[in-house]
This record gives sequence, C-alpha cells and structure tokens, in this order.
Amino acid sequence: MKINKEVRIGIIVLSAILLSYWGLNYLKGQDIFTSQKAIYAVYDRVDGLLPSNVVQVNGYKIGFVRTISLMPDHSGRLIISMHIKSELKIPRNSRADIFSMDFLGTKAVQLIFGDSKEDIQDGDTLTSSVQTSLTDAVGAEVAPIKEKAENLLASLDSVAAVFREVFNQETKLNLKKSFESISKALNSIDNIATTVDTMLGKKNGRIKLLLENLESITGNIKNHNQQIGEVIDNFSGISDTLRRANLSQTILNLKNTLDKTSSIFDKVNKGEGTLGLLVNDDSLYINLNNTAHSLDALVKDLNANPKKYVHFSMFGGGKK
Repeated sequence: MKINKEVRIGIIVLSAILLSYWGLNYLKGQDIFTSQKAIYAVYDRVDGLLPSNVVQVNGYKIGFVRTISLMPDHSGRLIISMHIKSELKIPRNSRADIFSMDFLGTKAVQLIFGDSKEDIQDGDTLTSSVQTSLTDAVGAEVAPIKEKAENLLASLDSVAAVFREVFNQETKLNLKKSFESISKALNSIDNIATTVDTMLGKKNGRIKLLLENLESITGNIKNHNQQIGEVIDNFSGISDTLRRANLSQTILNLKNTLDKTSSIFDKVNKGEGTLGLLVNDDSLYINLNNTAHSLDALVKDLNANPKKYVHFSMFGGGKK
C-alpha cells in the first residue's frame, strides 16, 4: 500500500509534535513514560520556588514541582503539587521542606522521611516548612552588625562634628602655642638636669661644701653614738624620777600654800590683825616714828649729860 505524500507529511508533523512535547517534559524533569503519583504540600510562603523545580531526597532527584497555586479559602497560603516516582517507598508522615540548593538561591523541595510504617499514596498532603536560606542566614547575622555599623558611623559623624566645632582656627592656634610652651619647658628642664648633673659630677662649689658638711655631721653622730645613747638613758632616768616623785601631789600642795598666802594678803589688805593695821593705818606708823625721835633725843641727851640722870658717890655718902 502506497502512502501518499500528504499522509507522510502529517505523520512526520505529528511525530515532531510528540517528540517536542516529550523533549520539553524531559527537560523539565517529567518522564511521560514513567508512572508517577501526585502529592501536595501547603505553605505560607514559597520563597521563589517555581514549577519544574526539583523534588529530592538526600540530594537524589525523585520528582519535580508541577504547579503552585493559591488556596481557595482566601488565607493567602500556597499549595504546590509534586509529581514523584510511583515505585518509591516514602513514609506517610514525611515532611516537605523548601530549601536553597546553591548560593544563587535556586529553590527545591527536600523530603524529610518520618518514622511511619505506611507509605505515601497518590493525592496525600504532607506537612511542610521553609528552611532558612544561606542568604537569609547571612542577612540575619549581618543585620545586627549592619545596625551597629550604622550607629557607629552616626556616632563618628557626631564626634567629627564636635571636633570641627571645638578645633576651630583659634583653638588650633592656642594648641600650637601650648605645644611650643611645653617644648620650651622641656628644654628648660633638660638644661637644668644637665647643669645639676654637671655640678654633682664635679662636686664643686656650694654643693661640694654641703656634701662635706653632711658627711662631717653623719661622721660626728657615728663617733658619738655612745654619748648620745647615754644622754638618752639620762633623759629616760630623769623622766622615771619625775614619774616616781609624785609631781602632781607636790603641785597640789604648792597650790594650797599659794591659796593660803593669798588669803593672808587679802586679810592684810582689809586691815585685819596687827600687820593689817600697820599696813593700812598710818597713825601707828606716826606714833612709832614720834616715839623713835623722842628716844633718839633722850639717848643723845643722856650721852651729853649723864650726870643729869645718874648720881653716884665713891664713898656712898651722896644723894642718889
């Protein structure tokens, strides 16, 4: 049977379409000649997961993401359908995690096996989670550092502004003058130290005389060490004698005596007693003075005229 030209063209075109469809699905990871089962997972976010992204177990590709769509309950959650090989034995309580396959952020689904004895069936829905990507982890670690760096830069900017405000032209000139004064002071100190070092090295002038005097004084103290010790012992003996002499009682007796003397003088001043009358009444003094003058005149007259007062006879016959 001879096939005409139109039929041959139709067969060729249909074969090309089938090959293209198979090729596209193969490139997407779909094998139309292998039996597959569909499983589902629900996520709050998919972080860039796309249809035809890989589904794998421990790095081994077992399927692909078929579709991604919003849940009809208006919750904003996303449901993805995955086609995996039917012959695979996967525990029913396994978990579907979205993760980053590489540093470029290519997303994939990783099945984490559970411990159930039942296998997953076509149409089952797995629990799900989204693993933190490397970029997110780095961003989370870098974010505090970034914030601190920004705060530090702001602080540095404030400090720079303060420095610009403080270190104006006038302040710079004052600082320059201050440093010049400090330099001059250091030079003066250096010159003084050099002079002192020279004077001490030569041992001349007043410093030499002072050192010699100090050496002489210390030598004398050393030579008279025994005499100094004896003097200290004598002072110690004197202090012991004074301590044993009951100095406080002696001072108390002296005070009592002075009090009595003061009382006597007080009575004299008041005119009490003979001594008081003598001191305070001048009539007694006048009488005594007159008596003394009379007695002196009597003695003078007695010396001048003894016969006037004394009569004697050698033979006892005269008048007395």
